[in-house]
Amino acid sequence: MTVSRRHLLHLALGSATVLLTGNRRALAGSSAPADRLHWLATADSGSGDRHQFTNGRAMATLHRRDPVDLVIMAGDNIYDNGDMREVAAKFERPYQELLKAGVPFHAVLGNHDIRSNNGAGQIAYPGFGMKGRWYTLRRGPVEFFMHDSNVDWPKQMSWLKSSLAASRAPWKVLVGHHPIYSSGLYGDDREALGRLTPLLRRHGVQLYINGHDHNYERSGPINGTTYLTVGNGGAALRPIVPGPNSAKAVSTYGFASLHADPDSLTIEAWNSSSQRLDRARLNRSGVLI
Repeated sequence: MTVSRRHLLHLALGSATVLLTGNRRALAGSSAPADRLHWLATADSGSGDRHQFTNGRAMATLHRRDPVDLVIMAGDNIYDNGDMREVAAKFERPYQELLKAGVPFHAVLGNHDIRSNNGAGQIAYPGFGMKGRWYTLRRGPVEFFMHDSNVDWPKQMSWLKSSLAASRAPWKVLVGHHPIYSSGLYGDDREALGRLTPLLRRHGVQLYINGHDHNYERSGPINGTTYLTVGNGGAALRPIVPGPNSAKAVSTYGFASLHADPDSLTIEAWNSSSQRLDRARLNRSGVLI
């Protein structure tokens, strides 16, 4: 569905108003110390139903206790068809407390998001913090490589290879919507395994964050990379049976909280009742410590 220029302008102005009511970090960038970062990760979130709202409140509760520098959204930001007319109901209201506090969000596109104008409305929307269909984001000791797992691999791979080669960040995190390793409905993606895992290993990418499977799963480190599925953000859950690569796999609503410092990366999973489900800590080599 095509969104009019006038409607996009209205959304942009409305979003800027929401973001500016807080501490302006969403527009000015994170105020995190240069050597530390705390972020949340969610995906398959944009249902607009009670599960997304409950998750949003749990994320805000954690932020009040342990301030968050940013939120990463790994796609399917607006169900069912990426319709930007629903952005208030399926993004701004569920996360209103975080937005009012000035916490910036940065998204990638999921398969549902590209159903409307190939995701152009979401890319243009300031609240999703997207520099383009794929882009890099450096905050503190972490560099995020935000890629579009839906389309245009030849051009995108050239960008990804050069960006990873140029990065000097202590922590490298690739974010995409579709899983590479998964014990959920979609399973391992053999094409992505061949295309991406050699690149992750070559450039020391310690973490891959994705959605698409509607569950939480953390793999054990595989050749120095941990694979983290956070597709439990609001859409209808699906069952998951832990597989050989699973360190933790559960089908419950929630999100991940991650802390990076110069020497370690801590991954925690929380459910929508603010109960911790999982915790792991990695060293710079991607090994559990």
